[in-house]
Amino acid sequence: MPKPPIDQETYEMLDGRKVLEDFKSRSQDRPKLKKLADEAKGRGYQPLEDPDEVFGFRYSVKANKDMRPRAQAQAGAPVRNIEFEMLLQPFSKGNSDDKAAVATTTVKAGEEVATYEMLLEAPNGDFRQPREFIVDGDEIVEAESWWTAFTGCLSNNCSSACLTALWACSGTWAAYLWCLVWRCGGCVLKCVGCASCNCGWWCGWAVGCCRN
Repeated sequence: MPKPPIDQETYEMLDGRKVLEDFKSRSQDRPKLKKLADEAKGRGYQPLEDPDEVFGFRYSVKANKDMRPRAQAQAGAPVRNIEFEMLLQPFSKGNSDDKAAVATTTVKAGEEVATYEMLLEAPNGDFRQPREFIVDGDEIVEAESWWTAFTGCLSNNCSSACLTALWACSGTWAAYLWCLVWRCGGCVLKCVGCASCNCGWWCGWAVGCCRN
């Protein structure tokens, strides 16, 4: 496999207070995000507002050359810098072991931008069989999309210790993801980027393709 044309990459763990502020502002601008949060509340969950309880990171990559569409049928201006971001706010449900979270991912490179919003639910706190929900039109529907791509990327690209962590980590959704980062390092963050990229020519050069 050819080496990715990466010149520089940086990881930034985002301050919890900033994550909460961004969630509130984006919920006003993105109806899907608000609808998913309302869905979680309708299922009996309440958002955790403690800055220490959220998850947020930014992964930035610079290519060593201009990246261009691979085929004439793919339009778009060349890109050299790309940014992946994920924000997640966990929800709890009283004395129940059920865990939920609303998350948003953003990928930006030049004129290209892709966003994805989802509601994640782990019945009885079982992260081995989570459920993912998205907004499709006016409906909340179950999907096997982002989380499936994310875990598939971990299985194919990360160490055995990382795969063990998929089954061993626990807590809220944010605690679970931070546990994965602690066990797996940057591989987890790259897989977040891979699942969020959806194999686009303008982002796949940095994180690969894991939705096919």
